[in-house]
Amino acid sequence: MSDLRPELQSVLSQLRRRIRRYVFLEGTALILAVLGGLFWLSLAVDHAWFQISRLELPRWFRAGFDVVVVGLVAFLLLSWIGLRLLRSYRTKALALVLERRFPELDDRLVTAVELAETGLADQGKLAVAMAGRTIDDAVKATRQLDLASVFDRKPLQRAIVAAVVAIASIGGLAVASNSTLQAWKNSFVDLDAEYWRRETGLIIRVIAQPGDIIREFNGQSYKHARGADLTLQIVVEEGRKAPERVQLKYRLANGRGQGTVLCSRVGDNTFRHSLAALLDDVEFYVYGGDFVNRTPYLVQIVEPPQLDQVELACFYPAYTRMQNPESTVQKPLRDFVPVRGTQVELPNETEFLLNATSNKPLTQVRMQFGGYELTFGRSDDGAGSSAKLVHRSDEDEVLENRDIPPDEFSKWVSNDGTQISVPFVLTSYETDAARSRADSLITEAGKPFVLAPDTNLRIYLEDSDGILTAEPSRIQISGIVDEPPVVETSLRGIGTSITRKASIPVLGRLVDDYGLASAQFEFKVDEVEEADVRPFENSLTLHQDGSSRREFELKRNSNEEFERFDVLSLDLSLGQKLVLSVVATDEDNLNGPHRSSGERYAFKVVSNEELQSVLYQRELNLRAQFERVITETKQTQQDLILHRSRLDAKKRLLADNEESEAADKAKRIREIELAVTACAERSLHAVRKNANETASVELSFRDIREELVNNGLHTPQTLERIDDRIVKPLGIISATDFPAVDEALGVFRLVNERGNDATQAIDQSVEMLRGMITRMERVLAEMEKLKEFQKAVEELKLILEQQQQLLERTKKERKRKLLLESLQ
Repeated sequence: MSDLRPELQSVLSQLRRRIRRYVFLEGTALILAVLGGLFWLSLAVDHAWFQISRLELPRWFRAGFDVVVVGLVAFLLLSWIGLRLLRSYRTKALALVLERRFPELDDRLVTAVELAETGLADQGKLAVAMAGRTIDDAVKATRQLDLASVFDRKPLQRAIVAAVVAIASIGGLAVASNSTLQAWKNSFVDLDAEYWRRETGLIIRVIAQPGDIIREFNGQSYKHARGADLTLQIVVEEGRKAPERVQLKYRLANGRGQGTVLCSRVGDNTFRHSLAALLDDVEFYVYGGDFVNRTPYLVQIVEPPQLDQVELACFYPAYTRMQNPESTVQKPLRDFVPVRGTQVELPNETEFLLNATSNKPLTQVRMQFGGYELTFGRSDDGAGSSAKLVHRSDEDEVLENRDIPPDEFSKWVSNDGTQISVPFVLTSYETDAARSRADSLITEAGKPFVLAPDTNLRIYLEDSDGILTAEPSRIQISGIVDEPPVVETSLRGIGTSITRKASIPVLGRLVDDYGLASAQFEFKVDEVEEADVRPFENSLTLHQDGSSRREFELKRNSNEEFERFDVLSLDLSLGQKLVLSVVATDEDNLNGPHRSSGERYAFKVVSNEELQSVLYQRELNLRAQFERVITETKQTQQDLILHRSRLDAKKRLLADNEESEAADKAKRIREIELAVTACAERSLHAVRKNANETASVELSFRDIREELVNNGLHTPQTLERIDDRIVKPLGIISATDFPAVDEALGVFRLVNERGNDATQAIDQSVEMLRGMITRMERVLAEMEKLKEFQKAVEELKLILEQQQQLLERTKKERKRKLLLESLQ
């Protein structure tokens, strides 16, 4: 190639340069045009996506687009410029290009190039001369060539025009809307997460209950209590345009549902919406104007804080003797009372720790009781952080607001935040003793707070997830008031009239909630103001373990199940009045002691004769009552005998075979059967009534007997007559005769109901009644004898009264005579 003429070599080199310049210019223009097209394409996609979703293109999409663009540009640079520029353009090929474009070269240029490549050393002179001439002609011809006409400029022009249009359009965009170009740069070059300049900006918060507390999202997430309403508050950022409406698009977890709802406008720049009773996690987007959150807000459903277990660790007042059985003076132990439900009862003046266990770690606890509100919490490291006590009046005026030192509340919350322990003392705070004790108490958890009985305690919780209890845990701690002792008494064998040497038997039972301190008789004579007391024969003593008796029976010994009040020692006169009762006091040394009295019994002191007269009248009444019982029993006997004869008449009617009077006979038989049935029922009722009245008469005679003894009016003969001839026979009649007659009458009724012959049953009942009536009349005769005896006593009483009246008149007459003699 070195033998090619320089002129030809210059032409071919110039063509080679022009080709490479053309390739470079066309490739560069095409690449610029492609880049411009990709720019507008990315800008259009970004705008379209924003108009559809109001969101920036995902970063991964933009980054992928950038990678594709860079790869495409590299490929185009390599294929459209690099490889074409690096291609080797052979001299012969360039010559052929010129030959095709310029026919006037007539293959001379190609011949010159071939000769230069093969050489002329082995050719003849003629061939050399001809070759020389051909080369000279080729040189001469190339001097007239326009190399620019070799190229088709339309593709280059189109590429340049496309590049210029792309560049100019981008430049025009930069001039017209530089913010758009800047947004594209932020999007596809800087790959910013947010690059659109929005007119609307919204802030999403949660309104937590109770108290409408505003809570911020932690990033894009928020923890919410299961089952509670979720209320979202959407506020327009300051200085931003408020949208016409705000939409909420949500999706529940686990495929439980989804939806799009309009939020309610509250004011000019605030919107709200509530999702009721959320049970599953929820994701949501907020749309308003040109705003939408790029990533979804996530509401995670968690269990709300609650108290799984509450118990009261108690130290009761000492007088109640209710302490833990294992407690000792050296090592006192609390008694634990579990709280089941919402109410628990404790004795007043009980000091206790309210121990509660929660299902989650707590950060704050708020207790309300009475007019007080106690708030305390802990920090993330588990240490107590703050505590405050606020006391308000009924008019909500703050009476006290003080911070509690850390050394007092440091033990109220455990390190893991799942347990609380707060000291209280349940007291009405009324007496000096109760106030002094409450003020002096110090517990292992600090000084206890005063809690009035029957106060509702409300406990609000906040856990480590920031969840507040919508409804507080409610506990009503009712105070058990130490009631005064219960004194139940009754008299036995004594009436309202007594003699000077009477001994009054008092039966009774004393009961107290926690223990009796003392018990005795209390009595007053006539109208004295101050009552006197007298101890029991069997005085109130402590148990062997030193504890007080909660229950005490009034009795002297195993034979006398009652206490006696002896009147003789009072040396009373006839006509004086005695009021007697039993009093008892308990051991309450804080709000007591409480004292109560049993029924008051009033007695009048009478003479022996007057009391005997009273008892005589009672005996007369009892005799009349018993006589009536005998009469009714005889009537029952006669009724049975009558209906026994009717049964015989029934038998005769049944034996009569005359058919003419069949209807009348059946009617008469039916009447007899109904009468006998009524007789059986009537007899049973009458006998049982008489049995009760007989037992009553027996008891009344026993009372008369005891009253005689208790008033010192008895004699061996009187007691023997009452015991052996009246009381004991009446007891036998009540315990033996009446049950036997009742059984016989029951057999009579049963036989009659079954339709069998009841004559034998009636006969047996009549016979048993006959024997019982005989014994009853014997007792009645003894009552008559007693009546004669008492009548003699009454006559003696009348003689004594007449004698006393005569004595009084004699004294008055003597005084009158002495007065007359002194006047003379």
